[in-house]
Amino acid sequence: MDRLQENAFWETIKIFDNEGLLPYIMVIGSWAEYIYSYYFKTDFKPNLRTRDVDFLYGNIHRPKNKINITTALINNGYSYVENPTSGASKFIKEDLLELEFLTRVIGSGTQHIYEIPSIGIKAEGLRIINILSKYPLELECRDFIVAVPEPSAYVLQKLLTNPTRTPAFKKEKDLDAVRALLVHIKQSEYDKERIKYIFDSLTQKEQRVIKDVCRENFIEL
Repeated sequence: MDRLQENAFWETIKIFDNEGLLPYIMVIGSWAEYIYSYYFKTDFKPNLRTRDVDFLYGNIHRPKNKINITTALINNGYSYVENPTSGASKFIKEDLLELEFLTRVIGSGTQHIYEIPSIGIKAEGLRIINILSKYPLELECRDFIVAVPEPSAYVLQKLLTNPTRTPAFKKEKDLDAVRALLVHIKQSEYDKERIKYIFDSLTQKEQRVIKDVCRENFIEL
């Protein structure tokens, strides 16, 4: 990973911490793999090759107080844009990082853009990330408490969404990440139990999708 990119990530986490936003978000996507290096008691090293940093905003109704995160980010070198496709808010720092907020879709709601009142930005609602929000893991990283999905939930979500993942090259990228993480998950009795527990909690349809992806790509859970 580029050192400038890594430094920019931690500067961003510090901004979120200073503004009181950090307890309400979870790092998902490939940057969660970077945080897993603080979790595994092995030689795990993430193969991070993206500047896209996705944050899951767990409850758009919290906190009640206002957090002016847009001003804080702009004052620290970010520019604000809106995704031309979805309309979701995005923050870009040079050629280093692109931040985007995502949130869950609850009940029978459809996927669309949600306004987050406390921070005044628009987040894209995606049902496919619901599994990640159910299994949060808080880790002490440097001087911060950073939330990510449990590695087992992360792996299962990657497998579950693989058939519909676009563009095509991202499918193989996700499978490479799954294979790499499974090596280290299997070295922990706790994590082996967690992947079984989370898999068993899924619907039969979801389990079939995961089994099919594993069989087609020679992956053993």
